[in-house]
Amino acid sequence: MPTVDVLDRNWFYDPDIRAQMNLAVGPSGLLFILRHLIPHQTEMFEIFRLDETKTKWVHTKSLDDGMLFLGLNTLMWLSSDNFKECKGNSIYFTDDDVTDLKYLDDRVEDSSIFYLEDASFGSIYGNDRKVAMI
Repeated sequence: MPTVDVLDRNWFYDPDIRAQMNLAVGPSGLLFILRHLIPHQTEMFEIFRLDETKTKWVHTKSLDDGMLFLGLNTLMWLSSDNFKECKGNSIYFTDDDVTDLKYLDDRVEDSSIFYLEDASFGSIYGNDRKVAMI
């Protein structure tokens, strides 16, 4: 039976740096997740781990076998060992801009998979990132 670890989440938006910042506790310690946006579309993610011995943040491109699932009000870490359909060392994210949902036909939905290893994106929905909300 797969297990799900719900992470503590601290979210805020800073319009000056166009980023969302999340603080999470994962299996290997404290993670700082930085989501870069231009202005609404996700450009990239950066992950930092807290090195408690040096008391500083260290940039990393690895979640080991893990995956982060990031949504409007949820942040979860899952092991890819338990979910063979998903790829480890990835961030699965959904569109968190609910202010423009009525205009969804006029813009692209910002939901995708970000692969940390090579900083590339993959589609959750196939070839078309513009999908109807259900």
